[in-house]
Amino acid sequence: MIPLASECRESKVRYPAPWGGRGGNASSSQGLPWGIDTFHKGFSFSSLGITVMDMKILLKLLLLGLTLVVVFVSPSYIGMVVYYLIFPLLFILVFLYYVVSYWVSDSDVMKVRKERYTFSLFCGKVPPSGDGDLTRGRLVITEDTVMLYQRLQKGWTQKTPCEEVWSLEVSEIRSLALGKVLGLRKGLILYLDEGSVSFLSGKAVKQKVAIIEALGWDEVPPIPQIVEVSGDASEAPSFSDMDQEGQSRS
Repeated sequence: MIPLASECRESKVRYPAPWGGRGGNASSSQGLPWGIDTFHKGFSFSSLGITVMDMKILLKLLLLGLTLVVVFVSPSYIGMVVYYLIFPLLFILVFLYYVVSYWVSDSDVMKVRKERYTFSLFCGKVPPSGDGDLTRGRLVITEDTVMLYQRLQKGWTQKTPCEEVWSLEVSEIRSLALGKVLGLRKGLILYLDEGSVSFLSGKAVKQKVAIIEALGWDEVPPIPQIVEVSGDASEAPSFSDMDQEGQSRS
């Protein structure tokens, strides 16, 4: 078969291909005839306008839908293989929901802080009363400050994925302990002049030496003795009040 003359000609039509620059900024993919450069920028949900709240709502709907299928749909109707595959899928969705809601990595903190730190640990700050939700995030220890960074729920972007929600000067910490924090769950306890602050994390117990070094201590100082007064003794006047009363009389 002899090709026609028109088929042997080289096409002179130019298609727009947005390479995005030269050198290191150039794309590694070939330009397509319709001008789409698929690999020039990394994929991100923020580029699609999807927020963290949208992801959480989507995961909740998927969890609800699969749960309804497990409860109300007969395995014989959808097949035994599909039915039992739903269970690991539910665990995966729960894990993704946890990551989207709470996870803060070291790279996330560095995007906000821009300064290096000596130690970090993902944990949950226990409320002072012990009741309520944990403040989950990454605990960061520097030479003079202890901070907790939490994942942004509203306004999350790749440049600002988290924010500082709590901080404490290292000089205010008198001692620490590692053990049971909330029920049988273990974690880190920082003792202050008045009271203490607790963080729930199973990995904290294994990183005791790293925490002590990050705080700049050679060894753990003794835990301050806190005397609790209850009953009728709590209503009695203190020594300072009696001293002030004696000075006023004199």
